[in-house]
Amino acid sequence: MSGKKYGKVDDEVLRRLIDELGKENVKADLVERYAYSTDASLFSSLPDVVVTPKNTDQVVEVLRIASEKNIPITPRGGGTGLCGGAVPLHGGILVDLSGMNRILEVDLDNLCVTVEAGITPEMLNKHLAKHGFFFPPSPGSKKMCTVGGMIATNAGGMHAVKYGVTRNFVLGLKAVIPPGEVLSLGGKVLKRCLGYDLIQLIIGSEGTLGIVTEATLRILPLPEKSAVVVAYFRDCSTAAKVVNAVLRRVIPSAIEVLDEKSIEAVNRYVPSLNLPQAGAALYFEIDGSEQEVEGQLKVIVDACKMHGGETEWTSNPNEKERLLAGREIVGGAIMNIDKRRVRVYEAEDVCVPLAQLPHFIEEVHRISERYGIPVCIYGHAGDGNCHSGIMIDPTSREEWEKMRMMSREIYELAVKLGGNISGEHGIGLLRAEYMESIHGPSLRIMKEIKKAFDPQGILNPGKMSIS
Repeated sequence: MSGKKYGKVDDEVLRRLIDELGKENVKADLVERYAYSTDASLFSSLPDVVVTPKNTDQVVEVLRIASEKNIPITPRGGGTGLCGGAVPLHGGILVDLSGMNRILEVDLDNLCVTVEAGITPEMLNKHLAKHGFFFPPSPGSKKMCTVGGMIATNAGGMHAVKYGVTRNFVLGLKAVIPPGEVLSLGGKVLKRCLGYDLIQLIIGSEGTLGIVTEATLRILPLPEKSAVVVAYFRDCSTAAKVVNAVLRRVIPSAIEVLDEKSIEAVNRYVPSLNLPQAGAALYFEIDGSEQEVEGQLKVIVDACKMHGGETEWTSNPNEKERLLAGREIVGGAIMNIDKRRVRVYEAEDVCVPLAQLPHFIEEVHRISERYGIPVCIYGHAGDGNCHSGIMIDPTSREEWEKMRMMSREIYELAVKLGGNISGEHGIGLLRAEYMESIHGPSLRIMKEIKKAFDPQGILNPGKMSIS
């Protein structure tokens, strides 16, 4: 399917799109199309037209036109993806779902909520908080990303260690597939044993199997109490030992790590935070009943002190925000560690078994030293998901080449240690070249599944090495 010839968006297609969606929801101007040519990745490609549907019926009409004319379609949410998943590689029609952001139903009796794909998790949780509930998955881009995008990439975030990832909270989906057919999958029940689970197949498929327009999601009661513990250690290896010691006794809602360079970056970015100079920092979030929180606090503080950690904790809401600030801003902070360098999102989302975390961090530091290119490591220590922020001089061809070699070594290291090349950000264009070596014969099966959903190969073509 990758070498096939696609149809073009001509005047007839534009007229039909305007007839179905309204002129205000069809953007063909070059400036408007340019704004949709990239996501948060390094990749870019112009769509031929951008449409902003307001409901599932309009998405159906777009797919009918695209199927009839054999035009590629790229679904897009908040545009926060780091792997090029929302980049329209073959032009065609880009479908911006961010305007479909309504909460359709809050069903507290069945502990679920039904939403349109364009709603952000932060917007959803602000609404749910009024009812005393929340939707646990918490990606770093929660203010801007969409639930549809989270489903497309099976997003995780800080709270995965206790609550799981997006797929653990999806009960039902409405998805549109070529040539304009609506799949209504699942519902409000927690259990199903009804053959192949197409919901779980669509989750993580990055828009290559269908366009998700609505989702029914599990929600949970807000915890009675929460607290934060921050501890500083002499090195990452010691911090990793503390993580293992804690998880053998309690499961915090989040365990985050910053390495020494990340701590330095935070202090340069916001000097007023004045984080202690240390080899590593751990951030623990705890929630539950008052008794549970008090018990977990004791376990965590004792484990940190036993390993020489300098510890601070609080359950005060304002103080929690202050203690968590270093972790919250680290992504932006490392972009400012050296004005001559920029962060390149390569090899920044690997996941390794917990027991291998200290070895992985040590080896990435060695790779950094060997190539002479700085790397700041931070991420979700509770589930082994590390973000390696590689910083290069963008004007240096040599450093671009070094960065690519470093990335390959980091990916290979993660796989060698029993991990994988993406814990939550997905494959898209960025990591597509690794799919065959990782999956082997199972990639062929994935391609056959793709054909069953999308025989023309028009849904997000070129992504994940699937088409």
